[in-house]
Amino acid sequence: MIERVGSVTIAVPDVDAALAFYRHKVGLVESERSDGSVYLTSNERHHELVLRQGEGRGNALLSFNLEVSNGGLDAAVDRAVAAGAVLVADSTHAGVAAARLLRAPGGFTIELFSGMAARPTDVILAENPPLHFSHFNLGTPDAKATSDFFIQAFGMEPSDWLGDPKAPFLTWLHCPVLGANHHGVAVLQSDETKLHHIAFDYDNVQQVVDRVDGYVDESHYLVWGMGRHGTGGSLFSYIEDPGDMLVELGTGMIRIGLDARWNGPKEWSLDDRRGVDAWGSSVPDAWLAKSTPLL
Repeated sequence: MIERVGSVTIAVPDVDAALAFYRHKVGLVESERSDGSVYLTSNERHHELVLRQGEGRGNALLSFNLEVSNGGLDAAVDRAVAAGAVLVADSTHAGVAAARLLRAPGGFTIELFSGMAARPTDVILAENPPLHFSHFNLGTPDAKATSDFFIQAFGMEPSDWLGDPKAPFLTWLHCPVLGANHHGVAVLQSDETKLHHIAFDYDNVQQVVDRVDGYVDESHYLVWGMGRHGTGGSLFSYIEDPGDMLVELGTGMIRIGLDARWNGPKEWSLDDRRGVDAWGSSVPDAWLAKSTPLL
């Protein structure tokens, strides 16, 4: 069973610049550097984000990384393959006991892993770091088919839809465990298959405000926010990393089964601004246009 959306692995054009951004603007710290990868964390887990040196001028997605319950990796792989994924290879790297790489319909790569290690004892966490990696938003030409794949392959469950569930503009999906984030995966209808954004959750509003204040200057501005998503309930702000990737900083997301704000999946009208921002803003064109390609 998929217990958690653990992280993403990103190829970046300049590891040092990316590392400085995620340290100083987001609040992650380096837990290990090995085999060409830099592992970043914000808590007791070995990593919440993986960076690798890329060859392009911008970021590119290498894999979405989903955590499987201990002892369940082989069964999880079999289920994903039955749903249309292709097993690519075993994956051996720092921080996890075992992992498998799969190619999903649509061309993106999923790493299923189990046995996340604890962070090294000499890692000193940042002041007011994120609680954890929150979710990723995947753009695809067929949002319904991609959402169905995550449901069939990984047992994820719908939390909300923006638009008709039979042809949604956006679908939010959560892991099938008590207390899961309202969404660990969001699937966006788009002209191309792309990573749209990644997100980190913080403990409180002040921490997000402080991070935003530490980001905005004469050359860096918010892409969108601050606002409060109706779907998911979280306060949000969107910033950009040095590779032009969209990064959401948020707090207060609904926890499935533990939060009275959610009592089952809901269809939100495309005309109802509260779905994307309960405070009334519209989705900026710059937000919709964001795109990090796949490798």
